[in-house]
Amino acid sequence: MIGSRLKSLLAAGCAVGALTGTAAAGGFDRGGVNIDLLWDESPYAAEAGLIFVNPQRTLNNVQRLDRPPFPVALFSPSVDVDDDYTVPRVGFKANVFEPVDCLATYTQPYGADAQYGTNNAYSPTSVEFKVDTNDYGLTCSYKWGLGKGFARIVGGVSYLDVDAFQSRQTLLALGNQGLGTFQLSDDAWSWRLGGSYEIPEIALRASLVYSAKYNLDGLAGTADTTGFAGGRLGPAGTRFLGVFDVTAATEIPQALDFKVQTGIAPGWLAFGSVRWQEWSKLGVIPIRGVRSPLTGLPSNTSFDPLYRDGWTVSGGIGHAFTDKFSGAVSLTWDRGTSTVSGYQTDLWNFAAGAAYKATENIEVRLGGSLGLWESGTSVFGGGDLASAVTYTFDDDLVAAISGSIKVRW
Repeated sequence: MIGSRLKSLLAAGCAVGALTGTAAAGGFDRGGVNIDLLWDESPYAAEAGLIFVNPQRTLNNVQRLDRPPFPVALFSPSVDVDDDYTVPRVGFKANVFEPVDCLATYTQPYGADAQYGTNNAYSPTSVEFKVDTNDYGLTCSYKWGLGKGFARIVGGVSYLDVDAFQSRQTLLALGNQGLGTFQLSDDAWSWRLGGSYEIPEIALRASLVYSAKYNLDGLAGTADTTGFAGGRLGPAGTRFLGVFDVTAATEIPQALDFKVQTGIAPGWLAFGSVRWQEWSKLGVIPIRGVRSPLTGLPSNTSFDPLYRDGWTVSGGIGHAFTDKFSGAVSLTWDRGTSTVSGYQTDLWNFAAGAAYKATENIEVRLGGSLGLWESGTSVFGGGDLASAVTYTFDDDLVAAISGSIKVRW
C-alpha cells in the first residue's frame, strides 16, 4: 500500500489544491464541489476547512456614458472594489461496504461579494453585489481491480440554494443619493458522473468528473425603489416608488474536472488539474417586473456579465520531509471570463501548502497563495443602461490562505 510519506505528500497537495480553484476564479466559481475526500483509503474520514480570499482591484477613470448626462456625466478617478470572501468546506466519507464508498459534503462553491461604495461614478451600476450559495451533496463510488491498481465509477447529486442581492444609486446623476435594491433567490439540483484509475503503491490517480448545470429558471424576489423617497425625482417631484415582485432565469453552468497525480521519485509527488466551466451561458440576464421610479413604466433592467467559458490549469510538485511533515507548491493559470465588460481578467497564481500529521489519525493542513490579476479595460457591452460605464484597471494582487483538519478512523 501507499507509504506514509506519500500519504503526507497527498495531504500537502490537497492544501495547495484547495487554493487553486478559489483565488478569484472566473465567473462565480469558488472551486465547485470538491470531492477529493472520496478517494481517502481509510474506512472513515472527516474533514473541515476554510479558505479566505482577498482580491485587490481598483477601477480607474470610471466614466458614465449616460445619454444625455444629467446634469453632467459622472466621473471618478478611482473606485476601490472591496470583495473579500471565505469558502467553508465540510465532508464525511464512509466505506458503506466493499467496494462502495460515499461522501457527504457541504460547501459554498459559487458566489460573489463586491462593494463599490456610494456617490461615485460606478454607484449607478452597483453599490453592492452579492451572490451567496449553499451546496449539500452526496457522491458515491464503486471500485474494482484493474491491472496493477483499481478503477472507480463515481456519481452523485447536489442541492444548491442561491440568494442574490444588488443595490444601485440609479438616480445619482439627478442628485438623488437613495438606494434601489434587488433581491432574488432560487434552488436547484445537479448531478455529477465520472471515473478514476488508481495505483496506490505509487500514489497514481487520474480522475475525470462531469458536473451538470444547476438550472435557476425560477429566480424570484423583489425590487425596492422606496429608498429614493426624499430625493429629487423628475418634474415636480413625480415619484413612482414601491416594492415590486421580480423574476429572472439563469444557470450555474456545466463543468468538467480532470485531475492527475503520481509519485515521481522517493518522497516526491507531481500533480496537475484542468477545469472547464461553460460560463459563456451567462450573457444578458433580464430581470422582469422592475418599474422606473421616474415614470412608473416597466424598466429594461438586466444583469449583464457577458462571460466567456472559464479554464483553470494547474500543476505542482510536493516533497515529504519526514513521515509527519510535507510541503507542496503549484502554479495556476485561470483564464478570465470577462469579455468586453467587467474586470475578471487572466490570473496567474502561486500557491504553497504544508501538511502535518499530528497523530496517526489527525492531520492538519495550511496553505497560502499570491496571484497576479492582469490589467485591462471595460466598456459598455449592451443590456441595462445602468451599466453604461467605462473604466480601466492595472495589474492587481490576489492573496489567499487556507486551513483544514482531517480525522481518519
